[in-house]
Amino acid sequence: MLNEQERLQIYNKATKLWGLVAQYDQCVEEMGELIVAINKYKRKVLYKEYKTDNKIVKNLVEEIADVSICLEQMRYFFKDYKIDEVIERKMQKFLGQIEQMEKEKNN
Repeated sequence: MLNEQERLQIYNKATKLWGLVAQYDQCVEEMGELIVAINKYKRKVLYKEYKTDNKIVKNLVEEIADVSICLEQMRYFFKDYKIDEVIERKMQKFLGQIEQMEKEKNN
């Protein structure tokens, strides 16, 4: 399994080979593919389409992996912007929303 440093070296090589804009475009493409995979999975689970197609879940997992790689790459490209601090702030806001909804639900 590749460690973080090895993955970052791969991102550097990809950027040198194809350029930064191409890496952004690839991320957009992968995120679009994840959207499609999620929708197909929802149709399989909620509406019972694709009853015998086990490739739906496998494809969803593949797209989650692709987007995870892209997100790690974007975090690397934007490392100077303190993304973890923004995530922490947003998670606190999210938690507040959950707690508010739970409080309203229990009243």
